Amino acid sequence: MAEHDDQLAALRRQIDSVDTQLHDLLMQRTELAVQVGEVKAKAQPIGRTPSEGAKFVRPAREAKILRRLIERHKGKLPKAVMVRMWREMISALLQVEGPFVVAVYNPPEEPGYWDIARDHYGCRVPILGFDRLNHAISAVLEGQATVAVLPLPHEGDRDPWWRRIAVKQPKVPHVIARLPFGDPGNQRGRGLQALVIGTTPNEPTDHDRGLLVAETREPVSRSAIREALNTAKLKPVFIQAFQELGGPEQQVVEVEGFLAPDDARLAALAKALGPDSRVIAIGGYAVPLTAAELAGEPVKAPEPAKTIEPTPAPEATSGDAA
Repeated sequence: MAEHDDQLAALRRQIDSVDTQLHDLLMQRTELAVQVGEVKAKAQPIGRTPSEGAKFVRPAREAKILRRLIERHKGKLPKAVMVRMWREMISALLQVEGPFVVAVYNPPEEPGYWDIARDHYGCRVPILGFDRLNHAISAVLEGQATVAVLPLPHEGDRDPWWRRIAVKQPKVPHVIARLPFGDPGNQRGRGLQALVIGTTPNEPTDHDRGLLVAETREPVSRSAIREALNTAKLKPVFIQAFQELGGPEQQVVEVEGFLAPDDARLAALAKALGPDSRVIAIGGYAVPLTAAELAGEPVKAPEPAKTIEPTPAPEATSGDAA
């Protein structure tokens, strides 16, 4: 019995020693984050509003950090837990660098979007809930929030939110991330997924998807837009069409790979779609980790590109900020 107690005591001393080392490294990482903020401040003065927090947000780098750690991770600690720990740390250190506030679409009947936002951005980041999609977007446009978490586009949306960002104007946000990036966590309700919009410039990660909006004077069939995308060397993942009564037809298209705002393929697509066509990039995201990657299983080859299947649209209800 004494030998058993001695072994436990020795192991606990080792755990205490490791905890001290982890704490030292965490304090060191925090100091490095402070220095990063100071370097950015020299290049561009740092303000104190949430909109100016966009200077510090780098979703592509965050995704690359997590992918690198997932690839080297081993042992009994689940990869999903490791991702959650790093997400909490990354989000906390964003606040060390500067102001950071999240707006989220949060209608009473769909609380899962709040859960997605909280799981990704951590326990300390301020979150503003809105039960209207347009109010969440306006929070970013007006500088009240740094980013907004919004539903994925759905077939049948009566007034798709992506139309509000399909414009070439200063300070208009674009898509910068897709959530959840790792394990769904404690999300309430069905398996929801979301897009994040903000003003941070997008960067490639080698595991990317891009989003564009194509506008045509006359309706365009799915086969015709696929042919035009192929001509422009763009591979679609989904296509969603919308046409307001008396207005032009708009298609939001997700494509494989990184898509820059000035990508030459955008002009090629507009040309392929015909006269008076307009094509604009509305952002993109690093592809989230799959369940197989989090479980440590071999990753399967990507599925062929396909158009999105019709699904129920989320109901946008009336109300102001929660």
